[in-house]
Amino acid sequence: MARADSLILGAYLLLLLALGARGARRRLPGLSDYVLASRSLTLPAFVATLVPTFYGGVLGIGEFTWQNGLSNWLVMAFPYYLFAGIYALLLAHRVRLKPGLTIPDHLEGAYGKPVAIWAAFLVFLLASPADELLMTGALLSHLSGLGLGAAMALLGCLAFAILLRGGLRSDVAANLAQFAMMFLGFALILPFAFKEIGGPASLAQKLPAGHLSWTGTIGPARLIGWWLIAVWTLVDPAFHQRCAAARDGRTARLGVALSILFWAAFDLMTTAAGLYARAALPDLADPLFAFPALADRLLPPLARGIFLTGLCSSMLAALQATTLIAAVSLGKDGAGRWSGAGEERLELWSKAGLALSLAAAFLMAKLIPSVVELWYSVGSAVIPGLLLPLLGAYFPALRLSAAWALSASVAAWAASSSWVLWGLALGRPPLGLEPMFPGLALSAAIYLIGKRHAPSAPLA
Repeated sequence: MARADSLILGAYLLLLLALGARGARRRLPGLSDYVLASRSLTLPAFVATLVPTFYGGVLGIGEFTWQNGLSNWLVMAFPYYLFAGIYALLLAHRVRLKPGLTIPDHLEGAYGKPVAIWAAFLVFLLASPADELLMTGALLSHLSGLGLGAAMALLGCLAFAILLRGGLRSDVAANLAQFAMMFLGFALILPFAFKEIGGPASLAQKLPAGHLSWTGTIGPARLIGWWLIAVWTLVDPAFHQRCAAARDGRTARLGVALSILFWAAFDLMTTAAGLYARAALPDLADPLFAFPALADRLLPPLARGIFLTGLCSSMLAALQATTLIAAVSLGKDGAGRWSGAGEERLELWSKAGLALSLAAAFLMAKLIPSVVELWYSVGSAVIPGLLLPLLGAYFPALRLSAAWALSASVAAWAASSSWVLWGLALGRPPLGLEPMFPGLALSAAIYLIGKRHAPSAPLA
């Protein structure tokens, strides 16, 4: 790593720590402030925190685009815009107006304590910062020469330090810089790529056959599986936390809509950079490093340092957000709800959960050392268990009795998780079915039976 790169990235990480400390100084007493910043996010702050937080997989985007080409947009971009738009129209204002701080809080209001405790476990899995820790650690290892484990541990300590005192306020304060830097970095590299490779016609000549196809080499079943993964948006804990933290329902709804526009602009930049990386580096050994390798190939030291800093930004934002959510799920929503602890202890346990969540993420990243597979495996296993119960919490007509809702959630999670593990052992999806299908089908079947035989009796 060049001296200029090191200085720029090091100064940036210190800036994030300073911004986190500044956010902590604005803290108000109480768990609501630690988790939701006392529901005070304005529209600019909402967009500046949601955009980088939900776009944490930038290295994975580079990996996917290098391998599969333009189909990245059809798989990793458009379906998320679609479901984010549905979220903005149907859920954002409901999340903001619903009492309670977290997804398990809302589920407790609809179904009772056992469902909420089970949901805390699922949210903990879904919010695991394993993929962000793997990406940021892999990048730091690549740049610095540190071992992957040491790099992940260092960045885990950074996230812990940013979040410990201020919670969401510290997270959002750091996000303001991360939002700006993620766009600046890619705006910087694309002109260099255009100069080196040429425009669209020259780029097309240097790409493999099918790389400019919308579907590439992805089969229909896998494509549908990826689209189902985009349902993640409807149950995403970061979406929920930011909408619940918005100043009002209008801010939440408009903030999600504006964020879609920023994601679309950023997707254009990252997809173009991924295609240029494939054209410039056709023999790249590890596609996960497509973007850093492209920067090494094209950029002078100062520009490379700025780009690499921007590359880190959205990944660090997502690492912070998922670590905080996983910690709150473990400390407040899980252990705290189980024990009936008071608010002061819930905050203390949530802070302890920061370290435990990062440790669990470290182990998961070691077990599945692929960003794309982490996304696919975790999403496929957890989403079927959360989707219908959570929709029932916001739409009473879809709600079951507590016993049926819990049965549907546990069965769906067990089916999809088993399918994921079976597929990992076989090296391919069992029976040609992606793991989301059996989980969602079982959940839907139990819901239909439950609605027919045991209509719900809403608790709230």
